Amino acid sequence: MFLKKILAGFISLIFISSGVFSADLSNYTNANMDWKQFEGESVTVLLSKHPWQEQIEPLIPEFEELTGIDVKLKLLPENQYLTKVPADMEAGTFKFDVFMTQLYEAPKFCGEKWLADLEPLINDPSVTDPNWYKYNDFFAGARDVAVIGNTYLSHIAITAESQVLVYRKDILDELGISVPSTMDELLAAATKITESGKAYGITTRGGPAIWWPGLGYLASYGGEYLDSNLDIAINSPESIAGADFYVKLAQQAPPGVTNFDWDEINTAMLSGQAAMFLDSSVIYPRLQDASISEVVGKVGVAPFPTGPKGAKPNSHYWTVSMNEATENKKAAWLFLQWATSPDMQARLALAGILGPRTSSWEVDGLSEQLGDEFLDAAKKSLGGAVIPRVTPGFFERVDIFRAEMQEAILGNKDAESAMNATADAWSKL
Repeated sequence: MFLKKILAGFISLIFISSGVFSADLSNYTNANMDWKQFEGESVTVLLSKHPWQEQIEPLIPEFEELTGIDVKLKLLPENQYLTKVPADMEAGTFKFDVFMTQLYEAPKFCGEKWLADLEPLINDPSVTDPNWYKYNDFFAGARDVAVIGNTYLSHIAITAESQVLVYRKDILDELGISVPSTMDELLAAATKITESGKAYGITTRGGPAIWWPGLGYLASYGGEYLDSNLDIAINSPESIAGADFYVKLAQQAPPGVTNFDWDEINTAMLSGQAAMFLDSSVIYPRLQDASISEVVGKVGVAPFPTGPKGAKPNSHYWTVSMNEATENKKAAWLFLQWATSPDMQARLALAGILGPRTSSWEVDGLSEQLGDEFLDAAKKSLGGAVIPRVTPGFFERVDIFRAEMQEAILGNKDAESAMNATADAWSKL
C-alpha cells in the first residue's frame, strides 16, 4: 500500500530528461527523520558509467534540495573504474565517501576493512526510519549480497540484472529466422545473419569481463567455474562444452571482439552493427533512447536461450558502499539511503532499471511503461539465474580465464586446451 500511495501521481507525469519520472520531495520528508540535520556538509560520490548512473544522476539535485548536502560527483568508464578503485584503495589514496561496488570484490574489500559496516546506520533511528526504508523489501538474494562471503553488511544492491536476449525484429523477420529459444538456434541465427551481410550476428564480450556472460554459457551446459566445494570445475567436460559454444558464438561478433566489454557491446547493438545481444537486461533504457540508439522500435527482448542443462543466465547486483575512512558517515548514509529507497527504486524501475526490491516489480504502470515482453524476459531469466562463487582471488582467476578464452576465439587453441590451461594456472594460485 505504501508504494502504491507514493506512486499514485507518477504515471500521469512526463519523463524528465533522464527518463525517470519526477517526484515530490514529500515522498521523502514523510520519513520519520531529519533530512536536514547535516545541511551544509558535502558528500563525495564516485560512480561507474552505467544505465543506473545515467538515470539517477539527473536526480541528485533533488537530494541536495532535500538535505542541504552538497554532492560532489565523479564518473569513470567501467573498465577504468574496476581497476582504479581497488588500486587506489590499496595505495591508500581513495578519497570518496560513497561509490559503486560489485559483490566479487567483497572478500578483499571487507577483509581489508575498506568498506564501512552499514548495519549500525540502518538501525540508527536518528538517520533511518525503518518503516520508510523497508530494508526487508530487498530480495533475499540482494540481502545475501550485502553480506557476501559471510562478511559484515557492506553492500546495498541497486540493480537486479540478468542476461536476456535482445534481437533485431526486422532483420530476423527479413531472413525468416525465429527468435532463438535454444543455444543451437542462437548460433544458427547468428551465423545466418552474419553471412547475410545485413549485420554481424551478435555482439558479446571478449575482453576483460568475458567471464560475466561466460558463466551463463558454461552453466547452461552443466559447467561452472568452481563447484560447491570450491574445487576447480572450469575444465570439466560440461564447462569445456559451454566454453566451446561461446567461442563459436563470438566468431559471429564484429571484428575486435576480444576487446569488447560493456561499452563496446552496447555500442554495437545501439548502432545497428550487430543484430543480437545476450547480456545484461540493464541495456533496455538505452535501446529506447533516440539520442543514442539507432534501433528504437526495432528490437525485441526474449529470455535467455536453453542449453543442454537448461537456461541458466548469469545474474548480477551492482551495489553501493561507503568508504570506511570517510569522516561523515551519517551524511553519506543519507545519500545511500535516498539512492536505494523504495521510492527511488520504483522510479528507476519505470525507466527500465529493474531493481532488487520486491516493491520495485509491483509499481503501478510498470507493464504499460516497459512492456510485457521485456518484463517477462527479465523475470524468466532472473528466475533461472546463477551467480559466481566468490572467493578471494576472484579477479585473478577470471583474468586467466579471459586470456585463455581470447586465445580460443582468435583460433590459437581449442576450447578444451584453453580450459585445461586455465585449470592448471588456477591450481597454482
